[in-house]
Amino acid sequence: MSNDSVPSEPRDATTPERKWSRRGVLGWSLGLTSLLAGGGVAAYNWREERENEAQAAKFTRMAAPFVFAGAPEARAEADWALRFDRRYPPGLFLFACIDLEQGLWKQVRNTLGVHGLKDTPEANLLLELAARRPGASDWRHAFFDAWKALGEPDFSKSPLLPEAMTIGHLLDLPERNWEQASEAQRFALVTLDVSLVKRNADPIWFLKQLRDTSSVPQLMALYTQLTAADTDPSIAAVLFDDVEKRLLQLAETSPPTLQLALLRLLKGSTAAMPFQRSELETLEQLATIPKWKEPSNGDFFQETRSLFDGLLRVPGHHAWRCVCLAQGLSLGVLLHQRAEATKTQLSENDQRWMGRMLWDIGARQREQHSLLEMSQGMRLQNFSSELTHHVPDMEKAVNRWVELGIWDEAVQKAACYRWPLPSLQEEAYAARARDEATWMTAFAGVGELP
Repeated sequence: MSNDSVPSEPRDATTPERKWSRRGVLGWSLGLTSLLAGGGVAAYNWREERENEAQAAKFTRMAAPFVFAGAPEARAEADWALRFDRRYPPGLFLFACIDLEQGLWKQVRNTLGVHGLKDTPEANLLLELAARRPGASDWRHAFFDAWKALGEPDFSKSPLLPEAMTIGHLLDLPERNWEQASEAQRFALVTLDVSLVKRNADPIWFLKQLRDTSSVPQLMALYTQLTAADTDPSIAAVLFDDVEKRLLQLAETSPPTLQLALLRLLKGSTAAMPFQRSELETLEQLATIPKWKEPSNGDFFQETRSLFDGLLRVPGHHAWRCVCLAQGLSLGVLLHQRAEATKTQLSENDQRWMGRMLWDIGARQREQHSLLEMSQGMRLQNFSSELTHHVPDMEKAVNRWVELGIWDEAVQKAACYRWPLPSLQEEAYAARARDEATWMTAFAGVGELP
């Protein structure tokens, strides 16, 4: 064997002998190394692209609230996402919405024409909205008509739209505007965020506001916050008794409502406490009260929005939070829980008796025409029909529940609350406060959009 060759591998007898020179082996090794190195670079690039995409997604989520708020810094915040990936479609989509809100139609079309956005259902709707908005009376009708014209596309699982801003997500910092606010505005800010009392005001000031106010919705919003599980216990310990006391005072002097009457009945009780016979007799009387609450959601929304207007960004978003807090849903939940705890202790006749009361109370809540109140009213009526074993009521309750689900599904299909267009969202909050049921049924194809 010569010094210039390496041993050949065992081979089949029919295969011609093949010898490899040291130079050939070295060349082959270098080629393999180069090939592996190329694969390593490709893998590294793939990981880097995924990491950049993850960072772009993170900063897009962080930028979305600024776009929903129409904040001056929205464009700069959205740009952070594109620093990691200039072609990231959800980030580019935020820019298209910013430009659409500002009426920059040409820029909207340019942005929506890039790869990843072009011809998507979301881009098509924004283009249709851009075409309709100049000639439409408002944003909500332009959006609704654009959605209908495109065949009611389903955006419920859209990868481009950001998540909707929940009522718990403040789109401004109330304490930043505390100094310039009037006394009425400051009390409204506390209604929005009760923790402001601890950070910006003293309890003496707050107690004076309580004595001076006769707004049941504002007090009920405070009550709801102070009984929430995530509220700072030190704040609740200082304020709750005084808020409840003032509400009970107003219950004595205001027109009777079920909301205030239930507050008085349920005061100090817990979910596991069964109703006593005397309480059920009182509940029977309360069930005849014709109204759940006063004033209406729409009236309280307008009152609160006017206080936030010029003080907070997107005042409608924050006024809607106050409206939802003021609905007193925790009272309906506690009523339902105590009724559940009472059920096993009642005879069949008394179960029917309690069921009839719950049916009437649920009806009062359903009449409010907000999704939250209608849902809770229907839950009470569903439970009522279980207690009474009245088949027509049971069928009616189930049918209404299904119907409400259809309405909500239609709104989710249009993804009404996920489009980061502040003007559209502001109009939607006002329409929902006036009559959310009518707002929902329009998307379900029943009636006109309010």
